[in-house]
Parts: sequence; structure tokens; C-alpha cells
Amino acid sequence: MADAALDEVVQTIGGVWVLVRNENLDEYLKEIGVNFVLRKLAAAASSTMTITREGNQIRIVTKGPKDTDVIFELNKEVLSHDPNDNEMKATVTWSGGKLTTDSEPTEGSKGKATLVERWIEGEELIMSVKVNNVVMKRIFKKKS
Repeated sequence: MADAALDEVVQTIGGVWVLVRNENLDEYLKEIGVNFVLRKLAAAASSTMTITREGNQIRIVTKGPKDTDVIFELNKEVLSHDPNDNEMKATVTWSGGKLTTDSEPTEGSKGKATLVERWIEGEELIMSVKVNNVVMKRIFKKKS
């Protein structure tokens, strides 16, 4: 079962994706406490996201404005960090063509509960990030 889900993730959203636009980025960054200067840098930055399978895990590498490299097994809790380096515990699931990451701050962390979903719409990969009532979207096109 796990192998089939991993294969489906890679067949559906795997590859190298280049950011084409953001929606509501500044509101999201404000909500999680990012300062004005860093919000402006983030808004101007380009970004690529690479989604691959490594054995029984999925790896998502994001380059720019803040590089991240996250590797995880589906349906298993992992420690991670939000964009402000607050420690979070996250569980990633795959269902109905959506890769969903549900994160909660660890005890003592200043992070905020975050829901990230990634799915395909037409030729684009949509990444939706929700904190409280603020929803930010990042839209990517597949690199040829």
C-alpha cells in the first residue's frame, strides 16, 4: 500500500517546479511574524521545488528565498521547522491527489498550526498554506 501511494505521489506531483506567482504571501508572512524587510525579500525572490522519492520516503527540496530540504515517510510524524525556524511536528498524508502536511508547534515552540496542501490544477502545481484564517498560495510550473 505504502509503495503504491509513494509511486502515485511521484507520478502526480514529482519533478522540478518553478514558482510563477504567489497569492496572499505578505499576509501569510505577517501572520507568522516575519518582519517587513524579509517579507519584501521573499516577495521578490524566485523559487524552485523538487519532489522526489527516496526509498520509502518523499523528499521535497526548496531553493530560495529560504532553502529547505525535508524528507519524510507518509503517515508518520516528523520534526520539522516553520519559515521562522520554530520547531513543529508534522504528519504528511496523500489522499485524493493531494499531499497534505498538517503541522503543530512542539511544546514551547512559537510556531503556529499550519496546513499545507499540494495538488495539480491543469499544468500547475498549487501549494496552499493556511495559518489561522490566512491562506497563501504559491503556484508553480513544471520545469521542462
